[in-house]
Amino acid sequence: MASPTPSQSDTLTTASNSSDSEMESAGLNTRCSLCNDTFSMPKVLSCFHTFCQPCLEKIQDETDKVTCPECHFDTYLGAEGLTGLKQDYAVSNILETSALDPSALHCTGCKSKETNAVARCFDCANFLCANCVMAHQFMHCFEGHRVVSLGDLQMNKEEGSKSDKPVSCPKHKNDVLKFYCKTCAQPICKECTVFDHGRGHECQFLMDVADKQIDMLRHLEGDARSKVGDLRLSAKGIEHISATLQSQYHKAQNDINDTYNFYRAMLEERKTEALKELDQAFNTKQVGISTLAQKIQESVEKLYQGVEFIDKLLKHASITEALLLKNFVEQRFQNMFNFLPDLNNQGYFEIEFVSNFQAIQAGVRNTFGYVRQGNEALQTQKPQPIARPTTNGFIPTTSSLSNGHIFDQVDTVNLAKDFGSPGLIFPPNDSNQYEKWSSGLDILSNGIDVFSPSADPINDLTSKLISSSIYPPKSQIRRQKMIYHCRFGEFGVLEGQFTEPSGVAVNAQNDIIVADTNNHRIQIFDKEGRFKFQFGECGKRDGQLLYPNRVSVVRSSGDIIVTERSPTHQIQIYNQYGQFVRKFGANVLQHPRGVTVDNKGRIIIVECKVMRVIIFDQFGNVLNKFGCSKHLQFPNSVVVNDKEEIFISDNRAHCVKVFNYQGVFLRQIGGEGVTNYPIGVGINSAGEVLVADNHNNFNLTIFTQEGQLINALESKVKHAQCFDVALMDDGSVVLASKDYKLYIYKYM
Repeated sequence: MASPTPSQSDTLTTASNSSDSEMESAGLNTRCSLCNDTFSMPKVLSCFHTFCQPCLEKIQDETDKVTCPECHFDTYLGAEGLTGLKQDYAVSNILETSALDPSALHCTGCKSKETNAVARCFDCANFLCANCVMAHQFMHCFEGHRVVSLGDLQMNKEEGSKSDKPVSCPKHKNDVLKFYCKTCAQPICKECTVFDHGRGHECQFLMDVADKQIDMLRHLEGDARSKVGDLRLSAKGIEHISATLQSQYHKAQNDINDTYNFYRAMLEERKTEALKELDQAFNTKQVGISTLAQKIQESVEKLYQGVEFIDKLLKHASITEALLLKNFVEQRFQNMFNFLPDLNNQGYFEIEFVSNFQAIQAGVRNTFGYVRQGNEALQTQKPQPIARPTTNGFIPTTSSLSNGHIFDQVDTVNLAKDFGSPGLIFPPNDSNQYEKWSSGLDILSNGIDVFSPSADPINDLTSKLISSSIYPPKSQIRRQKMIYHCRFGEFGVLEGQFTEPSGVAVNAQNDIIVADTNNHRIQIFDKEGRFKFQFGECGKRDGQLLYPNRVSVVRSSGDIIVTERSPTHQIQIYNQYGQFVRKFGANVLQHPRGVTVDNKGRIIIVECKVMRVIIFDQFGNVLNKFGCSKHLQFPNSVVVNDKEEIFISDNRAHCVKVFNYQGVFLRQIGGEGVTNYPIGVGINSAGEVLVADNHNNFNLTIFTQEGQLINALESKVKHAQCFDVALMDDGSVVLASKDYKLYIYKYM
């Protein structure tokens, strides 16, 4: 006969159908929903669902918790695991005493399907046949197990002695729970009162406090039923709330449309007025030009008359007579010679329409309205204009306001939604393989959109997208226009002047910190571009700088981190007032190209040429370093998030590469045609990744940190070579340009 042990008792043999039916009809469930068999070692979870312990062992995925298969609520386990879960004593008592015919219960210790159970082991949680009872009496593995016959259990039920039923202590198997610790709110045995619940614990006999504690349970049950009633009443009001929400939603929707129509009517009216003003100004200029032409014609006629008079005088008058009229003729001609029409006078032809984009932005935001949720007011977020794909091409949307800016008409296609890729796909515009940002061109685009819609059918676009990785090679997205609202700087060596503004950073106060490389100094400006102070001079001593090329800021302290290029290849730290703190890294660094500081003050350097990342603490200790030559081609900027992920912009690979602090490559963001020749990367306060490039225009491409494209913008004007970018807290980006100026663009 097999030895009946707890591990062997996976399930109880099913009781008779009649007994189960009677108990289930009385609301007493005796079957486990997992094995659909009678409960064996019933354990109750934190969600009050009961299952067999062997069934829970089969579905358990983690050692520290078990998930309820019915409601998916997590029950966290202690050191004892599933064994430490509370036993469902109610189910055990039902199984022990509810069967009208004891022969309906079969032995679960030896798993016999025919042998009737005659007893119950409270330690194994098994029903036992006569042979298993004998095994429990003589085998050492069952020493100390408490076995009670089913007859005695039935007798206890009939005598109503459930409250006197002895229960063994979980810690001391040979002792019965006879006391109650009010401090810990749990029954204990006599031995527990001495050790675990001794000094400082209030212990009483269990029967003395049982009635009061049971009354508390009943009261808790009543409170729960009352709460159920309250929640059911609340549930009935959900339909009314939902209907009210729908009504208010449609009303707000109509109000938004009415407001938009009113704005459009006012814009049409103002447009008509502006056109009339333009016509009046044009007509006035035309009258002035006509008057000038008439004066010129009159002067020509007078000159011809004078010429004819002189010719007549010389032919038909004597010398003396001609000389008598000489002064008169000269004076008249001098007056005519003094008439010099100024065709370069701008008053004749200059005419333009002056608009204030910032005022329009502020006006629309402040006057259009907002969505109010109860006592909370939230600004409406306007969706990006998109072009919906059709079988014949694209249907462009009208010009719109996006993120509070006035943009030219664009037609952006969100193919990520339609085709499962995070890119906006358009045909190639330029195949130049060189770094366009270094061309040095500064040509006004006059707001002309240089890209043309795709000529490929939508099916061709789909097949190209599926066959590519994230973005098809040499494709081009359509971008919204943006303009800068601040510009400062010029060539020179004085305050506010630059010879090479190679690096730029922004501190917590939105002060702009510029590395003026060839002037060997750092200059600090406020957010409006006004000069504040500078520090550094040419040299290698403490407090001196030699070709500083990149800067970053420790947000918590305001300390300024400066990297120097050849010949020193080192890091210098200054406090927020420009006072020298320390320098290090000359024996480690080779070609520092990008620098950033994480939220723990660690300094992350990315090096070009050697393609390496080095992580320092602020005292110069190297925390980690790793090579990235397999993944990088020409890194030039770096930023980190709070998950210890390093984002590196790769100019020649046209993308951003993401690594962890151990050097493991994680993913790529952007690609050729989307982020061509990037010059910098940053993470704004919303956690979005901004990639800047100066390919054709100054472009900003915004992604989630996982690489999903959010928005794409471009400047209305072209810039010369751009060195670096930095993000401000107000949704602006600072651009350092080779024309010795810094520009501030608003992108959100």
